[in-house]
Amino acid sequence: MKLEKEITVKITCDYKTLDKILKDKGFIIKEEYEINDDYLIDGKQKLNKMSNLEILSKCVLIRDIVGIEKQLLYKYKKYDDNGNILEQGKIKCPVFDIKKALDFMNAIGYKSLFKIYDKCIVYCNDKTELVVELVNNKYIFIEMEDEPEYINKKYEDIKDMINEFDEYDLPYEKGNYFVKKAEIILNEVINK
Repeated sequence: MKLEKEITVKITCDYKTLDKILKDKGFIIKEEYEINDDYLIDGKQKLNKMSNLEILSKCVLIRDIVGIEKQLLYKYKKYDDNGNILEQGKIKCPVFDIKKALDFMNAIGYKSLFKIYDKCIVYCNDKTELVVELVNNKYIFIEMEDEPEYINKKYEDIKDMINEFDEYDLPYEKGNYFVKKAEIILNEVINK
């Protein structure tokens, strides 16, 4: 399992405004793609006796990066007492057919818990790479990873990532650099 570092913030303006702010700060769009995630959990789990983070730790995803790649995915995350991510990683298994992957997971007792549709737009300037994520046509997040794809840089420390991110003074929910998209959507499902 490859360990990685990333920060995720929740944006407080609409996408059109965010796009203008980023472009005014010298960012350009490098790539756009869509991800469809189906979060599955073993049907024997007693969800009402688990915290949201425990539930998510038991999930396996069927991920379709539309037109690029399909995979089974398990995300590992270790949290501190405040819910900040101390360590995270993921392991992927390529699949060729999303429906057959779902049929397989259902056959071994997993059931769909919720889905996330994520339109990702990669923005770059000469110093920073950000991924704007439009989630379920309802939320906007920005993710910053320790190993950007379009710039030659590697962050050794989360604090360096946070400091660089904050230089841009973007409109986001201040103080939370570890927003958990899946937990937000899980809360919606649980509180229906």
